Amino acid sequence: MKRYLYSLCFVVALMGLNACSKSSDPAPDPLVGSWKLDRIRTSGIPAPFSTVYLNTDNDPTLFNYQDSFTTKTDKTFTGTVRASGQVIDYNGNWESSGTTLTLKDSQGNSDSYTLDATKTPNQLLGAVVAASDSLTNPTTQKDELVRYNVQLIYVKQ
Repeated sequence: MKRYLYSLCFVVALMGLNACSKSSDPAPDPLVGSWKLDRIRTSGIPAPFSTVYLNTDNDPTLFNYQDSFTTKTDKTFTGTVRASGQVIDYNGNWESSGTTLTLKDSQGNSDSYTLDATKTPNQLLGAVVAASDSLTNPTTQKDELVRYNVQLIYVKQ
């Protein structure tokens, strides 16, 4: 009877150890973690401006702009923007659908990003946004209003 009891205890212990194996743990959410603005992509800059102002990925420091945020497992986030000498902290809730991350801050603003998990480290691609600025025409040396597109790209830290 003792052998039967010991055998039963041994089998139960093995089953308990097997239940704790890492293979049964769910995969971590790739959207959870710390994200930092890595580049600002500009596109659609017309000629002759495109000879000076490039349609390319730019370092955020060229725009005097920094941003980072952390998404947490409880579906909240916190972040900090540094621009033109100001520091602004923000927070709110986030949700996801497939590879889309939507941040909704406490002020009611909302931003959506698309996860690109093919890059290492993973990237979040912001929406392409229309912008305009007064730029100097390299041919005429006169300031002109120029329309172009901007996209923020974050990397996981």
